[in-house]
Amino acid sequence: MARKKKVIELPKGYLSYSQCQMWKTNKDRYIKKYIELREDLNFDNQSMKYGKVVADALENEVHVEDALTDTMMFMLKKYDIRDKEDVVEFKTDFGWLTLFFKPDTFDSVTKDFREYKTGKVKWTQGKAEKHFQLKFYALCIYLKYKHITDITYLDWIETEDYNDMIRPTGKLTSFKVCVGIKTILETLKEVIEIAKEIETVYLTHKKEALW
Repeated sequence: MARKKKVIELPKGYLSYSQCQMWKTNKDRYIKKYIELREDLNFDNQSMKYGKVVADALENEVHVEDALTDTMMFMLKKYDIRDKEDVVEFKTDFGWLTLFFKPDTFDSVTKDFREYKTGKVKWTQGKAEKHFQLKFYALCIYLKYKHITDITYLDWIETEDYNDMIRPTGKLTSFKVCVGIKTILETLKEVIEIAKEIETVYLTHKKEALW
C-alpha cells in the first residue's frame, strides 16, 4: 500500500498572498476568518468594490462605461494572461506545501508579471519595494517555472472620493521593483515559516473541537 504523502495541513489546503499577509499583520483575524470561519469578517468598502470592478474589467477585456476609468485601464501595460488563477506544489522539510497565485497580468513567454492597484492611499517607491505580494508572486513563478524575476512593476491608478463615488484622478504611476534570487529565497523561507505556524494553530483548534 502506497504511503500517503505528508502535507502541511492548512485551513484551505493552500496558502495565498492574502492569507500570508493577514497572518503577518493580524493573526487573530486570520484565525477567526479561516479557521473559525467567521462570515461577519467578510466585507467590502467602496474602494475595494471599485478595485474589483477594474480587476474584473481587465480580466474580461471589457469596458466599465466610465470614460476616465476606461482610459486609465487602457494606459496600463498588459501581458497575454490576465488575472488567471495558478497553483504550485513543492516539497519542504515539513511536508508538501501548495501556493495559490493570481498575478494581475502575466507574460506566458517571458514570465514577467505586473500588479495593478487602485486607491487614494498614496503608493511610494519604498512602499512598492516592500510590498509582499510582489515577492510572493515572484516566489511562485520561480517554483513553478524555474524563472527568476529580477524586475517587476506595480502600477497605481490613483482615485478620489467624488459625490459619494470612487473615480480616478487621472494619475497613473508605475513603480519598478527589483526582486532577484536573494529576495525570492528569503520569501521562500518566510512562507514556509508562516505555513508551519498556521498548521500548528490549525491542528490545535481541530483537537480542541473534538474534546
